[in-house]
Amino acid sequence: MAADPSSSSAVAMAPIAKAVDAYRKAVATATAYVVLARGMARELLPHDLRAAASWAASLLRARLEPLPAERRTLVIKRASGSSHHHDDGGLYDEARQYLATRIDPHSMRRLCLSGGVYGAKKVLSMEHGDSMTDVFEGVRFTWASVAGEGRHGPSSESLELSFDAEHTDMALGRYVPFITATVEEARRHDRELVIFMNEGSHWHGIEHHHPATFDTLAMDPQLKRSVIADLDRFLKRRDYYRRIGKAWKRGYLLYGPPGTGKSSLVAAIANYLRFNLYDLDLSEVRGNTALQRLLNGMSNRSILVIEDIDCCFSAATREDGKDQAGDGASDDSSEEENTPDPWDTVR
Repeated sequence: MAADPSSSSAVAMAPIAKAVDAYRKAVATATAYVVLARGMARELLPHDLRAAASWAASLLRARLEPLPAERRTLVIKRASGSSHHHDDGGLYDEARQYLATRIDPHSMRRLCLSGGVYGAKKVLSMEHGDSMTDVFEGVRFTWASVAGEGRHGPSSESLELSFDAEHTDMALGRYVPFITATVEEARRHDRELVIFMNEGSHWHGIEHHHPATFDTLAMDPQLKRSVIADLDRFLKRRDYYRRIGKAWKRGYLLYGPPGTGKSSLVAAIANYLRFNLYDLDLSEVRGNTALQRLLNGMSNRSILVIEDIDCCFSAATREDGKDQAGDGASDDSSEEENTPDPWDTVR
């Protein structure tokens, strides 16, 4: 006689159903005991004992939970007398210009829009009381714009940079220098170039709009790449020059007949580096003092150009000077030694 499968399944499920039912009854009983115990404790235990138990439970939770990270705040104040329309506010303006490139207008509640006058670039910034977050090397830095009370009313402004205390060295050693370098690079690319020419011992400048670039320059491709690589290496080694105690400068000697592209190459270098040009006419220089004054009047990050230097003075070798001295021409040799050699200063 065959066994009924349905009856076998029913027999197998019976112990499981009993176990589930027993579990439910145990949970209900435990819940009832907990409610009863809490009620009895509330009724029977004194208030002071219950407060002590609650304090002990809070202390245990505080011990087990991780402590909030300690925070540091760096306050960057706007220099007195500076304006938002000029880059004269030191680190405050640098930080403000940097944050303008990091602001997400879709996530900010209020924004300040400035610039746009006479072709000036429009700049976004935070309104006072607002904040934003910037991520650097995986670390979150919080910026807040604050308006304080100055001596003459609410004119004092500052930016507050907040971060976890464990990242203090990163903030001061890498993050702030990164902001300065980023803004310096942006200003270098955005500024209008000027070419200066000398009249006597003074410079006068005009805007420089030469169209030559390395993309349009007719030049051997391999040589062009080597020049660009050398310029990039020069830009990156400023700190290296300072460490070894040498002036941060690079010299190029360009030679060839007129029309071979020497001036175009100089213009392409200036446009690539965004350095101003100083066109030195040695025929206008009267003595070494005037030359020194001109060189000292040059700004940093500039290019000094001396055209046709071989035609600007009569070159004499040291041997020629010795020969003249041996012939007894003491007056002539003395005058020649006092004649300034431009290459003593310009190298």
